[in-house]
Amino acid sequence: MKSRSQAEDWVQALRTFIRDNLGNENWQIVEKKAGKTALGIRFEDGTRIFKYIPYKWQRTSANEIKHFIEAVHYLHIKKKVPFEEAFERTKSRVPKGNILPKNKTNPKVLLDAWEKYGVFKIETSGAISQQTWDKGYSKTFRKLEQVADSQDANSLLIAIGKFNEAGSRTREENVQRIASFLRWATSKESGYLLDAEVWNPPPKFNLQDFKGKKSRQLQQRTQDPTTPIEDNDLFRLIESLNLTPEEKKHRVEDRAKEWSFAIKLMATYGLRPIEVQYLEVRRNGKDTVWCTYAKKSGGGIGQARRLFPLHPTWEKNWNLIQKIKKKSPLPRMKAGAAEAFKNYMRFNPVWKELKEKGCKGYSFRHAWAMRAHLEYGLHPREAAPMMGHSLESHQQYSRFFNEELLEESFERAIERRKATHDVKS
Repeated sequence: MKSRSQAEDWVQALRTFIRDNLGNENWQIVEKKAGKTALGIRFEDGTRIFKYIPYKWQRTSANEIKHFIEAVHYLHIKKKVPFEEAFERTKSRVPKGNILPKNKTNPKVLLDAWEKYGVFKIETSGAISQQTWDKGYSKTFRKLEQVADSQDANSLLIAIGKFNEAGSRTREENVQRIASFLRWATSKESGYLLDAEVWNPPPKFNLQDFKGKKSRQLQQRTQDPTTPIEDNDLFRLIESLNLTPEEKKHRVEDRAKEWSFAIKLMATYGLRPIEVQYLEVRRNGKDTVWCTYAKKSGGGIGQARRLFPLHPTWEKNWNLIQKIKKKSPLPRMKAGAAEAFKNYMRFNPVWKELKEKGCKGYSFRHAWAMRAHLEYGLHPREAAPMMGHSLESHQQYSRFFNEELLEESFERAIERRKATHDVKS
């Protein structure tokens, strides 16, 4: 029979390791309750606590106990993580039972964490709406389902990016959403659902390799300007919505009126399709129209802005202020405003013709920008805030100014100069 000292030599070895290698006599291990291992800590203020380590007090667990204490010490002492958090993070990484090495992750691990991420984003933090989750994040989830057996953050981000063309907007959004999800799932906020050493993604602004670089063809496609819709085409389009064939299903006339109203709003105020749902009238000496939509971007969240009608006669003739006040019906946009517009207009003959010219849902907004500069002489620094743009973003609209339009603009500038100054020839 072995002596007590021989039976506990592994304990002495661990205590020596803690003292000599970690250099801290305030840390110790003891046996507690029915063979459980506890880590004892004495703090600077003299207080002491004991935390149970998820390994049995036995020789065969010596290495695991050693690594556990080493990991807690590293996080707390070296990384300055609070002790309780350092302990819980380390504890969360301990495998349950005897698990054999594997070359793939159980997909359920990531998918369950994603579900909890949705609850956090929508209900706990309120960072996004259910509509935003359904519209964008659910698409990312469908991709995640197919690659949820990835081994780590790096392989997951590579896999999620392969579904879409390098440099594309969709690929960029999917990579950003997955990285944000992993960042949350490896944090205290989530209760360390995922092991940070395996799933911690690169920093927020270091994801370019996963997003990929645009090909020359994609670069050309995304640089092609959206064609502004001309005034006469706008009137033709609105008129076409009044032509509701009898053979179509009921309520088609109501839908036509709703879309006619939405198009008039986009054209008059230079709105994004989604923004027609976020309008209100404010009184400040006179009735003014405001957009309260908060657009999120890399630069932050946009603020409510006052809208300016171009042309003012459209606002008056179409009675837009009164309709906004009365909350006149707008089209349902469950699939997203731009998508809803595209779906509704796909059979419209006038819109089919305009699409051939390059018109899109944003063409009404681009047309407002063109009128602002060419017909009303607004400086970009004036027009940009009216549209809810930074000056840098607004300058991208200059791509629709071809040589002919620049010539016309120059001639109008000369005429304005002549009208306000006595220019000698």
